[in-house]
Amino acid sequence: MRNLAEQKKITTPIIWAFIMAIVYAIIFVVLFLNTFDVKADIFGYRFYDYMEESAEIDPDEVDEGEKMLTIKAGSKILVKAYDYEKDPLEKNDVFAFIVKNDKNEDVIITQVFYNIYAEDGESTIYLSHDVDSMNLNSYNIVSGNILGKQVAVIPYLGLITEYLCYYDWLKYLSLVLLAFIMVGIPIWVCAYRVKMKNLGSPFPEGVNINKLSIENLYIYENMRQFLLDGGMKIDKGYDCDLVYVRNVLFGVLHVTNGNVYININKDFQRYDNKLDRSGYICIPRASSLETAKKRVNSIYKAYFANLRVRRRRAR
Repeated sequence: MRNLAEQKKITTPIIWAFIMAIVYAIIFVVLFLNTFDVKADIFGYRFYDYMEESAEIDPDEVDEGEKMLTIKAGSKILVKAYDYEKDPLEKNDVFAFIVKNDKNEDVIITQVFYNIYAEDGESTIYLSHDVDSMNLNSYNIVSGNILGKQVAVIPYLGLITEYLCYYDWLKYLSLVLLAFIMVGIPIWVCAYRVKMKNLGSPFPEGVNINKLSIENLYIYENMRQFLLDGGMKIDKGYDCDLVYVRNVLFGVLHVTNGNVYININKDFQRYDNKLDRSGYICIPRASSLETAKKRVNSIYKAYFANLRVRRRRAR
């Protein structure tokens, strides 16, 4: 029977691995997803990197009813996916779209929407202006190439993405290292602890009394004799004593983390159906011996005393 401390040694890294897996997924979506597919969205939202230089805006230069803004180069921009019918662009919406440059490469353009000039089924001509200028531009944008409306600008995250993904091998190496550090290490710790637990104790002959303090030795010997006087049988286990009522395991007597414990082999259910840890009896000091003995007697009478009665009737 494992005590609570031993359970925590295994469950804690599992919990951390789960939490770190969630954090890793968030990091992947924010920093890396757009480098694999800039059109990929999560619940209708996308990220892209803004690497242009925009001038500082003087509010006096902005006409009434118009919009201009400054976006720092190296920012990560969050946009909401564009739906022409449900959420059409309105004047002064900041939006991003993909066009081809002279080298036939995809380039992301960020503009302030002004109006639609003409529609032609597969493409639409949009009138817009730069974020830091009022001069109107026209772009013929193919259907499906609008990334969406701007929701938020996060400074510097775009620079982090650029550095981590400058080379393909560096991008994949970064992802692997992050996965190992954040998820792999907690899983390795959990596996190591499970392996060490399954190996058993290097001292299989009961409790090693040579390592006990004077007080713990007194508590251990006193409690051991108390159990024997109660008609129980004690066998030696791995760093512990196995206490039996007839052939039924009553509990485990051991010394862990500087304290003497009796772990009762019984599930104790509370009124709310949760596990009651009252079966784990800790004896931290010699003055706690009498209280521990009373609890042992109480548990024995409640759950184990009728074992002898049942066996006699069976005969």
